[in-house]
Amino acid sequence: MGDLARVNTNVAALKAFFTLSQINDRIAISQRRISTGKKVNTASDDPATYFAIKKTRRDIAKLANKELNIERGVNWLETSSSKLDQVSEILLAMFTLANTANAGGVTSAEKQAIQTDISQLKAEVQLIMQSGVASAIYSGFTIGGLDNVSVSGAGGTAGTASLGQVLSNLTINSTDLVVTGTTTTTTITNLEAAINQVVKDNQAIGSYVRRLRFEIDDARSEKADLQSTLSTIQDADIAEEQLELTKLQILQQSALAMLSQANSAPQAVLVLFQ
Repeated sequence: MGDLARVNTNVAALKAFFTLSQINDRIAISQRRISTGKKVNTASDDPATYFAIKKTRRDIAKLANKELNIERGVNWLETSSSKLDQVSEILLAMFTLANTANAGGVTSAEKQAIQTDISQLKAEVQLIMQSGVASAIYSGFTIGGLDNVSVSGAGGTAGTASLGQVLSNLTINSTDLVVTGTTTTTTITNLEAAINQVVKDNQAIGSYVRRLRFEIDDARSEKADLQSTLSTIQDADIAEEQLELTKLQILQQSALAMLSQANSAPQAVLVLFQ
């Protein structure tokens, strides 16, 4: 009768139980894969693949952070660019006023009014530069020169208000813009130079923004490639896992049936006591 005659240790039942335990472990793994959608959920599932997944996720996170930082940089530059657009428009208005003051037939009173208007525009430039343009782009938040300039000409001086230091010491990329003058003609020339400088600087900002947008596209493309790689090594094939689970569940029922038979088999020994 072999193993069946040894009642104290049911070898067949132990083997059936061992097989059932293995099947149950595989069912648990398959169920976890289906519920999470991942082939590897713990390091013990596949240590090498687990390491590759974590490394790829780290690289994706770095690219996502890079993309975010570049976008912030673009926003920072575009804010300054929009403010410089306003400054250039104000400088153009000042340029127009200076040309008006330089025209023949403009009275002293009219020139005084123009000077007041220019002074107000100057104050607005100062406000914009201080509140909207990053100091890393412009040092001192000012546009420079126009020191001690007043609108004057035949018929007397149109006021003594100075544009002062408010529009002075503009620098970008170590390039100084110094604009000074004491006559209306010089003021016109200097304002024209200031407009050209601001437009040139804004053009440079535009170039930086364009370059950064290419950097964003590159980061997004690389991140998409890494996400595709991550999906290949991490994501579970749900259809395949469901087929595996179905197979294991059938094997589980078979193992349970065999365990039941193995448990009842030693009862055959009772025939010897009849």
